[in-house]
Amino acid sequence: MMERSEVKLRGLRVLVVEDSFLTAASIAHMLVDLGCKVVGPFGRVRDAMGVVDAGGCDAGVLDVNLGNETSEVLAAELMGRGVPFIFVTGYTSPAMKDPKFAGFLRVHKPLTEVMLADALAASLGKG
Repeated sequence: MMERSEVKLRGLRVLVVEDSFLTAASIAHMLVDLGCKVVGPFGRVRDAMGVVDAGGCDAGVLDVNLGNETSEVLAAELMGRGVPFIFVTGYTSPAMKDPKFAGFLRVHKPLTEVMLADALAASLGKG
């Protein structure tokens, strides 16, 4: 039987920004299982920004720490466009310095499919 959050995610174009190949592949696999269309994954903000600029995503899953940068600039752009997103992080403390991101969902790694589905559905305001 399909979960409520899974139904709401079907067909959603989800931008994945994650610098770890294995984690990105895992998230992408979970999203496909949930019926989403994966956009990316991208390991750098610069690469993902083109998709955002083109309006090519309905939601985002953003790793907070991308090696030498954070996803803060990308999150701000998504927020400005009204595109819902969640942060994924391997850290227990918030890496984002800007308080405007305090209300956004943070899901801690390692992720499960249920955690991802529930967080994405909640970010859509339909959870």
